[in-house]
Amino acid sequence: MQNNVLVRVNGEQSGPFTTSELRALVRKGKFSLNDYVWSEDDGEWIKAEQLDQVRRLFDQNSLEDSEKNVIAIASGKGGVGKTIVTASLGVGLAALGKDVILVDADFGGANLHTCMGLLEPKYTFFDYYTMERENLEDIVLDSPISNLKLISGACGTLGIANPKYSQKQKLVRDLRNLQADYVILDLAAGTSLTVIDYFLAVDLGIVLTTPEPMAIQEAFDFIKLCLLRKLQQAFRNEPEILALLDIGGFNQLTQLNAPMPELLNKVRQASPDIADRVMAELDKFQPKLILNMVMEPDEVREGMTIKTAAAELLLVNVDYIGYIEYDETMRQSVKEMRPFILHNPSSPASRSLARIITIKLLNKNRIAALLKNWQMRRAAHVQSETYPATNLTESDIICSHKCFYWDDCEYQSGGMPCRVRHLEPLFKF
Repeated sequence: MQNNVLVRVNGEQSGPFTTSELRALVRKGKFSLNDYVWSEDDGEWIKAEQLDQVRRLFDQNSLEDSEKNVIAIASGKGGVGKTIVTASLGVGLAALGKDVILVDADFGGANLHTCMGLLEPKYTFFDYYTMERENLEDIVLDSPISNLKLISGACGTLGIANPKYSQKQKLVRDLRNLQADYVILDLAAGTSLTVIDYFLAVDLGIVLTTPEPMAIQEAFDFIKLCLLRKLQQAFRNEPEILALLDIGGFNQLTQLNAPMPELLNKVRQASPDIADRVMAELDKFQPKLILNMVMEPDEVREGMTIKTAAAELLLVNVDYIGYIEYDETMRQSVKEMRPFILHNPSSPASRSLARIITIKLLNKNRIAALLKNWQMRRAAHVQSETYPATNLTESDIICSHKCFYWDDCEYQSGGMPCRVRHLEPLFKF
């Protein structure tokens, strides 16, 4: 099917639509097999049911697959590179022709927009929650990258960092209805209830960590707390089951008081049927894991450490989908406010991420993955040439005694470019 198609519904023409946008219309019931599609080959309007490629959009399996597009990136602690990996993941998928929307779901400390070179986003989640913009689509922003859009978080605002459980569920439902192949959430770091609930509500949850012992422990703890919350959600109306698992109620803080195999054996002794239900919930929880900033070959095995511990202690199957090599250029990409896959598409980090996207996320075989890998990095090279420069490291402001910060600035260096005030665009009200 052609990439952008015109459609005619009830006599009214609209479009052009990409395949993912047309799929979204089908999902919402706004386009049917009795409606028309403009055929460039035939030069006329043709019923949708006459075109095999359009008809496949109505296949139930195709619809189910298309709905599984909301991804969340989480980390047990800050400083593991979650935001820059999220941005580059979005760029990589967009380079392969996928329609992608990045969502900054760190409502208390949003910074994804700066990673994408947008210092002052026109709209943020604040406009959505205060009803200044009625629909989620109204706050979707264009980015400098083809096929890639952004929903900016609301940094520096109070009142939306801790939404109610029902609000979290509604937001994820609304995100699923956005016209995109992939919607990728950059969650806040840590293990707050809000972060965990979003992680569990999406279609695919990815935990990002680094090989350091503290980060490994925090990643395992995050997975453990997600499991406990999932069990709370599953059995929220059956307190007797939660009691057997020694887990508190839905709105209570809780902890795992024993390894899951031990708890499950206790439950099985009381009720084999309940134990089977608990095991079914454990089987449904299959988070993915990416190891970032890997410097030594031996560090790659740290991902297997988490996978093994989760299997033995939690009875959870963690899918370790790969690692990203440590790369000095990533630090420079952050300074330049551009995703590292654009800063240097051929760098070790970019190649590592490309492998994860093509082999693990897109499920390509090795030969197809090589072709997609090349296509992605080639497209990233092209995009990097036109990506707008955001140079905050050079300042037109010269440090001098005429500055009102004079004598109160530890960076004071008269006659040289100011090292502080070039950041003023980041702090505008």
